[in-house]
Amino acid sequence: MTDTNSLNYEIIEQLFQNSVCLTYNPLEPRAAWQYAKELQRDFEKEHNLKYSRIYSKTAKLQQSRYNPDFHYFSDGTLIHCLEPWERDAKKLERILTLLKIRGWTVKKIYAPTEPMDIFRYSNFLRHITEQALIKYSYIEDLYAGPLPKKEDFVKQCFANGNILLTASKNEILPPQCRDFMALFADGSCYIIKDYNNPHGVKNCNMMRRLRQDYLWYYYYADEEVIPQDYMEALYKGAEKYDWFATKEDMEEKFHPHMSVNELIKMNKYIDNLFNGRTCLTVVNPPNLSFLDSTFISPDIKYYAVFNDGLVVSARVDERDYPFINALKRAFPNLDLHFEQVSREYIKQLYCRLPEFQKGATSIYIEMLKQKARKLKRITELTHIEALNVVAQMAGWQNWKAVKVEDEAHARQLISSEKYRKEKAVEKNSEHPLEEEYRRFLNHGKA
Repeated sequence: MTDTNSLNYEIIEQLFQNSVCLTYNPLEPRAAWQYAKELQRDFEKEHNLKYSRIYSKTAKLQQSRYNPDFHYFSDGTLIHCLEPWERDAKKLERILTLLKIRGWTVKKIYAPTEPMDIFRYSNFLRHITEQALIKYSYIEDLYAGPLPKKEDFVKQCFANGNILLTASKNEILPPQCRDFMALFADGSCYIIKDYNNPHGVKNCNMMRRLRQDYLWYYYYADEEVIPQDYMEALYKGAEKYDWFATKEDMEEKFHPHMSVNELIKMNKYIDNLFNGRTCLTVVNPPNLSFLDSTFISPDIKYYAVFNDGLVVSARVDERDYPFINALKRAFPNLDLHFEQVSREYIKQLYCRLPEFQKGATSIYIEMLKQKARKLKRITELTHIEALNVVAQMAGWQNWKAVKVEDEAHARQLISSEKYRKEKAVEKNSEHPLEEEYRRFLNHGKA
């Protein structure tokens, strides 16, 4: 392996003068993201397409903002900024494998070698991104183009020995992610469109949990949206490789098995929790904006708040100030005190919650029914018609298609309903439902 050299800001400046950064994300500024969306819309409209791609003339791997631990330059220079406690062979091996699959040769490696805090490490990465965004104008750099044909797309994805990690027997990833996502060893990451919409009806909480709990360990590009049949073709194409694992095989490998005694102990603990207590996080925390409430969702942070101030959490960390402060804003009248348990306890707690009190699924269904009753009163719709319209306004095909996967999915759906109501109130504070219905009639959705 190439020796590692000490990184400093002067070296970064020289690299930008003499070579091109191939791994920055040109869509990181919001203005660039909006510009790219306009390019896509115009291209799809002009060519009558449902899907298109955004290409960059410079960035060949548009790194996700969730894990920018390295950068690669066209002269063969690799810069990685792994903190000392992360600088293990496995993580560096993943980076080198990613580069090799893409045909990028590493001639020189730079990394911080002097002891420093985590903020200094992240500053190096921030500086590289800022320099790239200054040097390469997104208006000149970005352009829209079509998706390759499905057969060509699948062939390109598996070229040069590329491995589909989310179908590999050598990885431990949640098997359910195969329903909506494909992550490759070369950093490519593809998702189905509906799972990338926090206001839609698909369970996009799974994507958030994947990023937080598992994908931080991998290096991948910004997610690219592809059609459902393309996703199916990727997993079909993976079946011929010796590293392929079926969904059932990954299910057995991924889920931890508890002994009978451990299950009994966990369920007794949960019974005691609900003895005289009420869980206040059946839905996402109140008194917060949609974004803040989603950020500290119990399904992202693994916790439950009870009416006596007890916070049962799998992530107790007094230094997590954004989380602690957000909880205090959400529950200002409670004296919060924390108790740590495993994630399996939190998951089981919410699975069993409907045994003790009304769950999020029941709340969501009742919310839609109440909305339908109000809509029926202000229109000439029948009861069945009102139910179907309310379901369609939420994103479902009709009332019979409403299907809540679990309590976590229900919490997301309830937050989406509240968000739509807030937006309608901004337009028409006296008659928000009329505003939602008007938008639905005009645009096909609320």
